Order: sequence, then structure tokens, then C-alpha cells
Amino acid sequence: MASKDAISVKVEPPENGGRRLVITDIHGCNKTFGKLLKKVGLTANDQLFLLGDFINRGPRSKQVLDRVLALLDDGYSVFPLMGNHEENLLHIAAKNPDELKILLEPRNSLNLLNKKGNVRGRFFKFMRKLPYFYELDGYYLVHAGFNMNIKKPFTDSHAMAWMRNFSIDKKLNGRKVLFGHTPTKLSKITSEVKSNSKSICLDNGCSHTYLDKEYGHLLCYDLDSRKLFKQKNVD
Repeated sequence: MASKDAISVKVEPPENGGRRLVITDIHGCNKTFGKLLKKVGLTANDQLFLLGDFINRGPRSKQVLDRVLALLDDGYSVFPLMGNHEENLLHIAAKNPDELKILLEPRNSLNLLNKKGNVRGRFFKFMRKLPYFYELDGYYLVHAGFNMNIKKPFTDSHAMAWMRNFSIDKKLNGRKVLFGHTPTKLSKITSEVKSNSKSICLDNGCSHTYLDKEYGHLLCYDLDSRKLFKQKNVD
């Protein structure tokens, strides 16, 4: 069961013995996303949390959104979040729609637009409904982080999508934080998973294949078994 307000969604653990799985920053790498889901063995009993930045950079943004929407249509428990790339797209679409092509062409994402140059309706509707963080038993899931410099960090949605570097604070109520947004070396992620760190960035820069071998994987983390699945970029 999930309850939703304007920014957050509280999600109860699956009642059917399913897993709670987390993936972030797919960035248009649909083939890699598909291979990772196959490696994980996703089932309808699992909960799949996707921490934003579905689009841009990789060559298959439309296909990533098509896959996510198909999973939802097929009855899978998929919980997507707002990333800064989705938020930016929505902002441009609302304020300067004539600039959408300028925004998306260098990011390999022109196929997110219809023939009239507008964001395809089903994608626009999907993105507009995305929450900014999930509250789970023992965890907060967010795209970028929380602004701990204010009294009410769970009200700053801009920080949740855009910020870099945040500290663990008592305002987190003892929950661990999983996030993406900042490409992080695989060795650091693996170390944080092994030590069961209070905060873990799961973004290994799947689309950053131009960097060294420490980058270029899409990751999936099982919150309960603490198993980390890795899939090298094949896009």
C-alpha cells in the first residue's frame, strides 16, 4: 500500500515475500536496463523503485519510458521518482516549449517529442505525476539528496532533484538514504554496500562509458538482502 502527498509517497513492504529493489539514473540506456532486469529476475511480487533520470545521454530515452510504462501496465509494482532531467524537461515544456528541441537533440532524446514538437502526451502525464522521494521501512529513497541546512528538509523538492553532497542528520529519523544523481566509482559503492552505510549513492554513471573502468554500470540494490546487481553498459 502507498499513500501520497505532493512530494512524497510512503510505501509499505510487499506482503507477498517480494523484494524491494532500487535502480537509479538509467539515462536512456534501455538495453542495459533490460539486461539488468533479466539478471535480477524481476517478478510481479517485487517492488521496483526507480530513482529518476530515465532520460537523456543514452540513445534510447523513449524506449526506457516505454519499458517503465509497460511494466506498470502489466501490473508490476514500479515506483518511479522525479529526477533533475525530468524536472528540467517539464520546466522547459511549460515555460519555453520552442526550446525543447534545443534541449533534447544533444542529449539523444528528440524521440520524446511528437510531430508537433511537444513532449509525447503519455510521457508528459507520467513525469508530471512523479513524486520526489519515497519513505520506506528503514529507508528514504530520493534522486539527489535532502537539504539538511533547513528545519524541514522534506519540503525542499528542488534539493531532492538537484543537490550534490548532503550530510546524514537526526532529521532523517534513523533511516538510511539511497540516492543517485552523482556518478560514483564502483569501488566506493561496493564499499558502502558492504559496510551497510547510512547513505549509499547507486549511480555508477551508466552512460559515462568514456570514463575509466570504475564507471559505466547500471546497478540494482536489494534493500533486504543487501545484494548489489551489476550490468555493464551495452547501449
